[in-house]
Amino acid sequence: MKTLVSLKTFLIPIISFSFCFGCYHSDKPTNQYLSLLGGFSLQRRITIVGDSLGQWSDGFGLKTKLGSEFTVTDISVAGYTTEDWLQNKEQMNEIPTDLWIIELGTNDAMVYGTNTYESKTKELISYLESSQNSKVLLTAIPLTNMSSIRETIRTNNQTLRQLKTGNSGIDLVEIESIFESYSGNLPLYSISDPIHPNQIGYELMGEAYRKKILGI
Repeated sequence: MKTLVSLKTFLIPIISFSFCFGCYHSDKPTNQYLSLLGGFSLQRRITIVGDSLGQWSDGFGLKTKLGSEFTVTDISVAGYTTEDWLQNKEQMNEIPTDLWIIELGTNDAMVYGTNTYESKTKELISYLESSQNSKVLLTAIPLTNMSSIRETIRTNNQTLRQLKTGNSGIDLVEIESIFESYSGNLPLYSISDPIHPNQIGYELMGEAYRKKILGI
């Protein structure tokens, strides 16, 4: 079993994430957040379960973006797949959580392709929903600039959209479409790293999560 400090061999040196442009800060939840939590809950505990994108961006800056009324815990681990988190699911259950943000899929595409992605994701969702009666926010992740895995990620993202249909306990953040429709002058990836977004890309992701949670 892998531990929370294990890394995959393909990882690229850590990118510093210290810059944030155009950030909006709000600590007042709206109907979308309350809807995600299933009612007028005073609990605002969010846990990010992710990979290097979450870890290297310091949880997409959500601790700052969401304000003091939210408790955001980021347990993302570089190199982790959905299977890795299933093997460490008891550690997730130790964290009191009302809303899980699941940011996984890049490593799944590299290691497993599309095989078992749906079944493993459904198993993870089922566990998180049942262990604490929590809600789950899935992520249609960026396709990356690595041509060999783009179509695999696209297929797996579509699987997530299908899983969301008919399940009131699941919502989805469309990071794929945000990245694909980006028309800014500056790139979202560095030339040396086609997998991990740069600071601009991480900021786009953080803002997408923030808007989904606050219902903006």
